[in-house]
Formats: sequence, C-alpha cells, structure tokens
Amino acid sequence: WFDGGHSDSADPDTFKKAMTSDLDSGGDESSKMQGVAKEWSYIRIPGLGLLPGLVCPHHDRVQSNGVLRAKDFDDMMMRHAGERGIAIDHWAALEVCGGKYRVVGVPGKE
Repeated sequence: WFDGGHSDSADPDTFKKAMTSDLDSGGDESSKMQGVAKEWSYIRIPGLGLLPGLVCPHHDRVQSNGVLRAKDFDDMMMRHAGERGIAIDHWAALEVCGGKYRVVGVPGKE
C-alpha cells in the first residue's frame, strides 16, 4: 500500500526455493535452529504507492538474521532522507479509511 517497504524478503527461510528444497530433501534441521543468526540483510522494496512513505512491519521484532528491525529501519531511513517512515509493531495494524487513520492492536499482545 505504501511507496516502499522494509522487507525481510532476503531471509532464505522465506524464499520459495528454500522452502521447497527443504521439502524435497526432507528438511535441513540446521537451518531451523532457534537462536542461530543467519547472514542476510533487510531490503527496501517498492510498494503500490497508494499511501506515502516507507513502512516497516514487525518493527519491534528480531528476524533470523539477529538484527532488530527497528535499528535497521532507522539506518534505512537515514539513507532515504526526506522520506516519511511508518513503523508498525508485530501485533499492531494501521487502518486507513478516507482521510482518517487509527492504530489497532491485539488485546493482551505486545
């Protein structure tokens, strides 16, 4: 929906090829180990451009690369000076209706 996004699409665990190769080979348990950081970087992806700005979903989370998205998003915003940044935490959503918006969350989740 936004001009662009802060994406974890470079995470090998989210690639279709990686997912299907795990199925074909019976699964590689080493790639699924918890707590082991993998080497990949967040990327900036183009969006649909319906809303202005660069959005970062799961802003409060650390992905499999061991990097807090909030830290990397701050760095990305520094590289894209002048662009509006919108951070949305894991259990939250941004609802836009007409010229108004609201932030919603899941009760009991942080």
